[in-house]
Amino acid sequence: MFDKPEKTPVNKPYRKLQVDDLPIIETLQKLDYRVLLSEYLEKNGKQLKPVQRRKNAKVRVPKSMSCPQCGAPSEYLYANNGDKGQYQCKVCSCLFSQKNRYLKEAVLKCPHCSKTLEKIKERKDFDVYKCKNNDCPYYQQKLNGMSSKEKKQFQKDPQSFKLRYIFRQFRIDFQPLSKSSPIRPKVDLAKLYVSPHTLGLILTYHVNYGLSARKTAALMKDVHGVSISHQSILNYENAVALVLQALC
Repeated sequence: MFDKPEKTPVNKPYRKLQVDDLPIIETLQKLDYRVLLSEYLEKNGKQLKPVQRRKNAKVRVPKSMSCPQCGAPSEYLYANNGDKGQYQCKVCSCLFSQKNRYLKEAVLKCPHCSKTLEKIKERKDFDVYKCKNNDCPYYQQKLNGMSSKEKKQFQKDPQSFKLRYIFRQFRIDFQPLSKSSPIRPKVDLAKLYVSPHTLGLILTYHVNYGLSARKTAALMKDVHGVSISHQSILNYENAVALVLQALC
């Protein structure tokens, strides 16, 4: 026997669609160790000597390794903390490991507290980043705005509430898409010198915000330090449009 349906509609609150602000994108500075060595010589009147290794050292710096920030070769690198995998560059003082932040193209930061976002999930087409700073204004505002009933429910089922800042970074593989396009664009999206992240920025400014190709090129140079011609932007726009048209 089925329960008799109620006449009154069910009042079940659903989570409203929310679109968070874009994260702060910190482009990491790249240095040239040759320039730094020249500046050291000019300032101190002598050359910066390579690292003097101990013969009985337990940890060896691989000869193929170089500093990810300035490119200094292995003779300028320390095994900084024994066998724990951290190294330090004598030229630029950069601390790094095999999975170093300087190996990334950019660092994503929370737009509310400027703390670095942490990757919490990897999906097929995108990665999920979350701000885990308990003092973040976004988190504190959401937490303090909850009713006593919501707080009790939050204790039982925290997944039903969105209190922290979350950002999804999509990954698009253009190689299989470009093959299905009936018209070949001027540029091959699968062989672009810029990353998908940079391409996304260009299309956001040029298409979403309606800026001209020249203004977009100037914005990419002034704000993000990326030099690109207005014609390349037009070529990217045309290539993406042809791929999207083929998918529709």
